[in-house]
Amino acid sequence: MLKKFVLGSVTASVLFSSSLLAAHPYIPNLNEELSYNKTLIKEYKDTIAKLEKRNVFLEKVKKESPKLYVQKPLYEEKKDKYIYRIKLAGAKAKNLNFTIKNHMASVEMALKTERHDKNGYFSSSQNFYQQFSIPQDVKEEKIIERVDGDYFEIIMPKK
Repeated sequence: MLKKFVLGSVTASVLFSSSLLAAHPYIPNLNEELSYNKTLIKEYKDTIAKLEKRNVFLEKVKKESPKLYVQKPLYEEKKDKYIYRIKLAGAKAKNLNFTIKNHMASVEMALKTERHDKNGYFSSSQNFYQQFSIPQDVKEEKIIERVDGDYFEIIMPKK
């Protein structure tokens, strides 16, 4: 009886041990994989730290001039008016030329920058031109233009 008990215990022990081995497969390059994963974790932590630092800077810039970073639709139709917007993207509204002629509104801007330094002379120019017809239900004499944050707005009251 003791012999059966010991033999049964040994058999159970062997079966249990083999099932543990099956649950934990052998990984041939375990140390290499661990090393690679640790390297990636360090790189990601460094990248995350840089992104967090950049976000602190961006939040500071946004806090200094919040109106420059407000997203607005470029065109809106309301019950009593139409609003047409042009994103200035840092350009000065004083460089814009807004005209109304023959039921057409035109917005034009020409920017030229010049720079002299020890490396030479640099010149750059940008032009913007947009024209659109004024809707028939607009009081042309009441159209106003204004700057709101980083947008040049054309407000066209309806009749």
